[in-house]
Amino acid sequence: MDQKKRSILLITELYPNSDNPFLGTFICSQIRELARYYRIVLIVPYCISIANLWKKQPIHVHQENTDIYYIKQYPRWLAWLKKMPLGIYFFINKKYIKYQILSIAKKLHNKYHFSLVHGHESYIGDEAVNIGKKLDIPSIVTIHGLYDYHKVAIGRAAMLNITANLNQANRLFAVSKVAAISYQKNGVNREIHIIPNGLNEDTLKSVQSVPKKWQKVIQGKTVILTVGFFVKEKRFEQVIEAAAKLKEKYGGSFVVLMIGRGGLESHYKKLIKEKKLEDNIYIVGQIPPNEMMSYYNACDFLVHPSIIESFSMACLEAASAGKPFVCTSNIGLTEYITPNKEAFIIPPDNIEALTEKMDTLIVDKKLREQMGGTAKQTAEIFTWDRQIHKTLAIYEQLIQA
Repeated sequence: MDQKKRSILLITELYPNSDNPFLGTFICSQIRELARYYRIVLIVPYCISIANLWKKQPIHVHQENTDIYYIKQYPRWLAWLKKMPLGIYFFINKKYIKYQILSIAKKLHNKYHFSLVHGHESYIGDEAVNIGKKLDIPSIVTIHGLYDYHKVAIGRAAMLNITANLNQANRLFAVSKVAAISYQKNGVNREIHIIPNGLNEDTLKSVQSVPKKWQKVIQGKTVILTVGFFVKEKRFEQVIEAAAKLKEKYGGSFVVLMIGRGGLESHYKKLIKEKKLEDNIYIVGQIPPNEMMSYYNACDFLVHPSIIESFSMACLEAASAGKPFVCTSNIGLTEYITPNKEAFIIPPDNIEALTEKMDTLIVDKKLREQMGGTAKQTAEIFTWDRQIHKTLAIYEQLIQA
């Protein structure tokens, strides 16, 4: 059979749905590139929120050479109503969703005749292993996060199940060495291939401008960006603290645009008001992925003080726009960059270092441009047209075996 006619099944929660249209841009980019070589079929479990309870999610969506099949998970908010501990919820949901996935995968196999199944992220994506056994096809799982973070998020019981599945996959990928090692230290006794996240070249060609509202805000000022969910691990409150110190020195000559959403938004707003930073820091909200490059292009540098991140697409996307960034040593992308060349790498939870490096980039335009140029060159390595061949080679090796 011609390679372009082969069908590959992908399993992941990290794909846009009606409840969260901003999920998994890194997976979407990879899928677009894979669709040049294979027919891609996705099974996407999603968990609808109470706010979107009546919002209709299509069951099947066809996009060019890709077919997406959505299935509902056990509602997280229903577990909350039942006062169910999250660890128990994730374990029950995993058992619940497993049989749904296996059932639909078997039906779809009769239609598409899959050559291989690939799961993204260890929770739910690891079910690719059980599908592979059921359909007698090779299985791959890509680990996108860190073991300890996952264990805290979803509980020990689910992680034991995940580890057992990962040890039976035909191949394992991880987006960084730190992600791979975190699992190998906790029961995964297999080789893990390192294949980092990538960028889609079409996205990088974006030349649109930010909305006029923000053009007025940033005009004539040094523009600092933060990008990510408003959760404690991102440590964006430290950017607010640093900005308060820098305001004493630079007044209103700089602005921080905070892009994202999450449970800490009200806390950030309160902190901004307390520090009298209403003219320096603006919460932009969530921006559609296809519009993000306009914000990277408009900024002077990115600040990303996250303390636990297996890769960081935000830093890579900023680099692709020719912008330097400040990040912590706990970010997986630091495996691929040289300190003080593309970025300043600081210790986690060190506001003094964060403030110092932000100060340096605010005051030194020439340095920003120099580091940004180096960052752009490094980011070019991560375009999917270059990265995808590592995945394709392993796909073909398994299919031909």
